[in-house]
Amino acid sequence: MPTPRAMILAAGHGTRLGPLGQDRPKPMLPVGGRPLVEHAFSLLKRAGIEDVILNSFTHADALETHVGDGSRFGVRAAWSRETGQILGTGGGVRHARWFFEGRTCVVMNGKIVTTVDLSAALAFHRERRAGVTLVLRPDPEAGRWGGFTLDPDGRVRTMLGACADGSAAGTPATHMFTGISLLEPGFLDILPEGPHCLVREGFRPWFLRGGAFFGYALPDDAYWWDHSTPSRYLQGNLNLFSPPLRLFLEGELSYHPTRPGVIAASGAELPDSVQVSGGVVLGEGASVAPGTHLENVVVWEGCHVEASLSNAVVTPAGVVPVDLADPGARTGPALAKN
Repeated sequence: MPTPRAMILAAGHGTRLGPLGQDRPKPMLPVGGRPLVEHAFSLLKRAGIEDVILNSFTHADALETHVGDGSRFGVRAAWSRETGQILGTGGGVRHARWFFEGRTCVVMNGKIVTTVDLSAALAFHRERRAGVTLVLRPDPEAGRWGGFTLDPDGRVRTMLGACADGSAAGTPATHMFTGISLLEPGFLDILPEGPHCLVREGFRPWFLRGGAFFGYALPDDAYWWDHSTPSRYLQGNLNLFSPPLRLFLEGELSYHPTRPGVIAASGAELPDSVQVSGGVVLGEGASVAPGTHLENVVVWEGCHVEASLSNAVVTPAGVVPVDLADPGARTGPALAKN
C-alpha cells in the first residue's frame, strides 16, 4: 500500500490571535521555542510520512522562507499557494489534490500540538475501509460547540446535531474534531472548487449521502491543544511542562537542565538571578535582564525582557498581556449547524 501523503493547513488569517498574528502565520507561532509547523513535521515523521504539502496565503513569505523544500526538517515539502482569495479548509484541500496522487491523505491543521498516534489512526482507517476518518477528542461540552457521536465500531452516528437522514440527534454530542482527518480519493472527488469549509461542505455532504465515515477517538492519555487565541497560545506553552508531554517532546525541545520550569532555545540567556515561577519559554537568542521575575511568560526569538512580567508574551512588537482565565483558553468557537 502506498505511503500516505500529508497536507498542513497553513493559510488562515489568524484574526483571533490579535497582535500575535500580525506579522506571522499561525504555523510560525513558536511553541516551546519551536514553530508549530515543526511540531507538525515531527508528528508526521513519527508515522513515516515525509511527503507534505502546505497551503499558504496570509504572511506566506515568512512560512515559505522558513520551510523551503523541507529538507532541513527531514520532509519533502511542496506548496499550494493561494492567491487573490483564501480558499478555506475545503477549498485548500481541493486545490492541492494533485499532490496526493491517489493516496490516502492526512490533513492536519497547522495550529495544533498533539501526541496522537497517527500510525494507529491510519490502521483504524484502513481496517474499516473508511473514505473519511476524523481524529476526534472526547469533550463534555461537545454538544454546546457542535460535535459528533460514534457507534461502537467508530462509525459517525451524528454530526453537528443531526443524523445521516437529516433528523435531529437524540443524544448530545460527545466528541469534537481535532483538525486532523484521513481522506481517500473518493472523498476528494466530491469537494467543490473554490472557497469552502471542509467540515460543512465536505464532511457533512459525505455523511448525509452515507459515505464510509468514521471517527478515531483519542485515548484518554493523549494530548491535544490548538493555539488559536492569545490565551490558548500561552496556555499551550505552559502545558509543555507537564511530565507526560515533556517525556513525549524530550529531544525536540530545549528543556533547561537545572531549572524545571524553563525551556530555553539555542542562544537564549537567563541569568541565575532571574526568578521563575509557573513556566517560562525563551526563544532562540532571547534574553532577560538580571534580577527580574518571570511568571508564565513566553519570549519570542531575539527579544529582550527588561522588567518583571507575569502572564505575557513578549514579541518584537512589544509585550502582549494575556488573561489565562479567558474562556477562549478552554475551547474554540462553535461549528455552524446550517
